[in-house]
Amino acid sequence: MLDSVRLVPVIEVYTGVLDREPRGPLDDRAFCHDRIVAAGLPPPVPAHPWLVRASDTRAGPGLMVFVRAVLGRSDDEDGPVLLERLRDPATRAEALDEVPSLPGGYLLECGTRCLALPGCCGDLGDIDEWQAAARHQGAARATLWIGHPWLMVSADGDLLTLTGPVDDDTGPGPRIGQIRRDLLAHAVAAAEEERTRFADQLQPVCAEIAGEAAAPDLVAGFVRLATTPTGAA
Repeated sequence: MLDSVRLVPVIEVYTGVLDREPRGPLDDRAFCHDRIVAAGLPPPVPAHPWLVRASDTRAGPGLMVFVRAVLGRSDDEDGPVLLERLRDPATRAEALDEVPSLPGGYLLECGTRCLALPGCCGDLGDIDEWQAAARHQGAARATLWIGHPWLMVSADGDLLTLTGPVDDDTGPGPRIGQIRRDLLAHAVAAAEEERTRFADQLQPVCAEIAGEAAAPDLVAGFVRLATTPTGAA
């Protein structure tokens, strides 16, 4: 039985930092730590060499480098990069629909132990999955999407069982542990607050990079906050 858990919002800062290293030893934690910190970002969490805690990230040059790298791409090699289209009032609304979520998600901890890491294609919008897991009813297993591979959750009253990671739904995967529903719900609420604080740090960075008009919807797209894009000029 897990007597407590914590959900830690994290972002994967490989983009813009480690992807500039032509042949860096990306499984070398000391190497990754030094490059990430030198870029002006917080040190990675102990459980993963590329993940940094979102709430430790502050508006500044490091976060600006990361955001520029995420936006400085184009799906059409002959077309303008996304950032240029966000700056242009004529193309802003369409470009906002293409804003990618920042890679990362939620690290599940109990004390000093890491119980689960976000998977490939995970992002901060996956808080909705954790909310659904805290509300899950019944013994039937349900998918808890954290990226690929993902977790599974089942319930016995107010006791939740977490298993995984798995890459299909044919089996439960390794057992992570059991936790009371209210404790997981509390961890979800705390993680939501951390995500909001991170969004506050992103706001001035996005305003400087893409302009004041685009910044609110750009931030919302990055962290998957509920909003209605305005596409305002």
